[in-house]
Amino acid sequence: MEYEQFRIKRYDNWGLFLHTAQFPYLGRCYAWALREEAERVTDMNLLERNELFDIVIPEWDKAVKKLFNHDWSNVVLLGNNSPHIHWHLIPRFNSPRKINNIEFIDQNPKGNYAPYLKKELPLEMLLKIRDDIKTQL
Repeated sequence: MEYEQFRIKRYDNWGLFLHTAQFPYLGRCYAWALREEAERVTDMNLLERNELFDIVIPEWDKAVKKLFNHDWSNVVLLGNNSPHIHWHLIPRFNSPRKINNIEFIDQNPKGNYAPYLKKELPLEMLLKIRDDIKTQL
């Protein structure tokens, strides 16, 4: 899958992308460090940290709140599958949300987001969610 098509915004140090696994976390995104050699969280420099926590995450959170009215945000750094600094931005919902006749239900809103039920969404729907978030940034 071509991930560039899921780019929402480019910042000075980060790219904000729509995560292709939108179900059940509507508005789920990730911030990818633009610096190629950034592999570990301890590699983050001050500019990256400040931009991520002062601009990228708050902008994403505000946009998703306006669009989908999430109840909480999880921000997760794992690096298990991709050895490059990227943060998962996961909206959490205490009650279901319905979009395009699909009900998004957070099965464990007060606990860990994983594991979770997965459902592949059509590309057109993913691109619409991407564009909706873009309009809020």
